[in-house]
Amino acid sequence: MKVWAYIHPELKILCCALLKESVPKGVEIQEFEVEDVNDVIYDGNQIRLKTPEEKLNERKQFVLQKLDNKIANLLSRTDYVITKLNDLEIQLKLLNITQDEYNAQISKYQTILQQRKAIRDWANIIKNLLNFVRDLETLKQFEIIIENYNGE
Repeated sequence: MKVWAYIHPELKILCCALLKESVPKGVEIQEFEVEDVNDVIYDGNQIRLKTPEEKLNERKQFVLQKLDNKIANLLSRTDYVITKLNDLEIQLKLLNITQDEYNAQISKYQTILQQRKAIRDWANIIKNLLNFVRDLETLKQFEIIIENYNGE
């Protein structure tokens, strides 16, 4: 699509118009052919299109945020276990329970604790692999993987 980009004369911000007639009279405009209007930026010196590297880095940040949200959602399902174990630890320190009682309670939650660790390990692997992604298509595949991961 074609857009006409200009700096708003009063607000001093970048604006893009889809119709040339929408641009205020007397302002300097630049015409761009873009897939997404968000590809047009003002870098402080000039109005220009984002570079492929800028687009990739921006999308990577979006995918990383998506990953963080996914992990937080998956872990939140078992956060009660962490609270319970912290409470047990406090009871142990206050001598309200014995070490054997404490160990017995912890062993009840071993499976959940292992699942939580596996989720965090998976997220760390994905984050490390994202450092090697060099194109948007591969990045889209990571988005699909993240969306479909259910913690198992």
